[in-house]
Amino acid sequence: MKIAALFGGQGSQYPGMGKSLRQESYAARLVYECAGDILGFDVAKASEECSEEELAQTRLAQPVIFTHSLAAFAAARDHLPLPDATAGHSLGEYAALCCAGCFSMEDGFRIIAARARVMEEAANTAPGAMVAILGSDPQTVEEVCARYPNVWAVNYNHPGQTVISGDAVNCLAAARELEEAGAKTSRLGVSSAFHTPMMEQAAFQFKLLVQDIAYAPPQWDFYSNLTGEKLAPENFPQYFAQHMVSPVLFSRQIAAMAADGVECCVEFGPKRTASALAKKNCRSLAVFQVEDMDTLKKTVEALA
Repeated sequence: MKIAALFGGQGSQYPGMGKSLRQESYAARLVYECAGDILGFDVAKASEECSEEELAQTRLAQPVIFTHSLAAFAAARDHLPLPDATAGHSLGEYAALCCAGCFSMEDGFRIIAARARVMEEAANTAPGAMVAILGSDPQTVEEVCARYPNVWAVNYNHPGQTVISGDAVNCLAAARELEEAGAKTSRLGVSSAFHTPMMEQAAFQFKLLVQDIAYAPPQWDFYSNLTGEKLAPENFPQYFAQHMVSPVLFSRQIAAMAADGVECCVEFGPKRTASALAKKNCRSLAVFQVEDMDTLKKTVEALA
């Protein structure tokens, strides 16, 4: 059975995340210690004690999610088979690439620190909004977005859910039009237009900040948000910059994995957003999650 490792994106954070992993897994504790050393703050303490509002800030959300994802994967390494493939949703791509050996854990924290910083600065200088649209097909969402300046469809999560992003006023107006046509909408807890051309300056800065890091090809198949297909990036800084301003083709990449024979997905990290979306895209997939010791034990038992 071919297994894929999945990693979720920003928005999956919550207070107390990773506590049982830190308490019961030496490998997970090492990840949190490395995170603190590189990032310059106590990631474990922030994950446990910060409020939902504090953790929602990009400067904290991205490091704590990335750390938790790597810790969950590290805790599972001695108990689960290595994956045949990997993928992530937005921020989750970085954990997927790190676990696949494309850069060291230490450099992974440096990359995420740079990404979080430039994206938070973008949110402060060019405010935007993101809204999930449920119950409307992607083509309809694209047609409505095209009627509003600086609004784009950016996250193709599954055929019934597309996220739009862009200028706050116009993005909310487009969401209202879709709502009036029968869709349900939910504004996301971010204050910038992620995955749009409005992030171009941030992407340029990010590319410069990560160009001196040592990169390597993925050790197993990597499925990309950017293309929706299996990919081995040749220029990682350029890929990261393009990823920041481009749509997340999650539906397409799940379809590509399934077409290549992936039968099971295990999500590593907080909540189960990515695996739930994978299941909605492909009902035949078996999906599991590892976010704490309890879910690790259940997943080990299921895959034994």
